[in-house]
Amino acid sequence: MKKNVIWAIVFLLVFMWLVFKPESKDLPYFKHETDMLQVDITGAVKKPGTYQITRGMTLAYLIDLSGGLKEHADISNIKLGSIVTNATYHIPHYQLIEEEIIKKINLNTATYSELMLVPYITENRALEILLYKKEHGNFKSLEELLHVKGIGVQTFDKVKIYFFI
Repeated sequence: MKKNVIWAIVFLLVFMWLVFKPESKDLPYFKHETDMLQVDITGAVKKPGTYQITRGMTLAYLIDLSGGLKEHADISNIKLGSIVTNATYHIPHYQLIEEEIIKKINLNTATYSELMLVPYITENRALEILLYKKEHGNFKSLEELLHVKGIGVQTFDKVKIYFFI
């Protein structure tokens, strides 16, 4: 009889386990975004590269991390107070336009020191120009420079923009 009671208890336990067994419930997954961002910054900053910053930081903070701006940084179209959301930022340089200012010299009134300021006119060429002018009088055209000793076609093409008659 003891055996039957034990078997009945085991059977009852198995039956209860099958009926009331705990169901596996899928727990919802939580998306956990890290509080850190990796951001590349290039262009007119002193130390361009990849920086890890906390979410919610401003572009000004990122620029400060990268060593600050270079001298010719163009931030006219950049909002320094904006929150960093992009993975890359580029700080542009100013487009410097340098125009060469050419000071033209009157070939007939030029002095030795003025001639020395002209590119491609050496000491000897300046002296030869003055000697030619002394022997032949004032220049009537710029092409007359081709008759000066030491000035050929190539030199003439380089210096003619610096003179007028």
